[in-house]
Amino acid sequence: MTNISADFVIKLALILILSILPSLVYLLIFKTAKKRWQTRLRRAQILSNHQHYRERLNRDFYSYSRQLYSESDRRRPVTKYFIGDTTCINNARSPYIRCAINPEGPCDGCVHYQKHHT
Repeated sequence: MTNISADFVIKLALILILSILPSLVYLLIFKTAKKRWQTRLRRAQILSNHQHYRERLNRDFYSYSRQLYSESDRRRPVTKYFIGDTTCINNARSPYIRCAINPEGPCDGCVHYQKHHT
């Protein structure tokens, strides 16, 4: 029993290596797939948080603008910084542009004038 041939040892080592090899390949593939899955999950979470933030920002903006232009209150928005005739429905309500149709103005005698119904 002490005389084990070199050929037998080589065959035994080859059998052990071949039996362990599928497990090593599986672990390598599993590790790369897990990293890819985690990266995709992280990206989806970031996009979801960004989308949630944008939706919340839009919701807050529209609720704020509804407060300013609420028809139930019958209050007019602050016109201190608007140029042009703010009683016109086509007024851009901007400090830079007078009208959505006729940006340069003037508002006096404009053919596009329509009274804002409040």
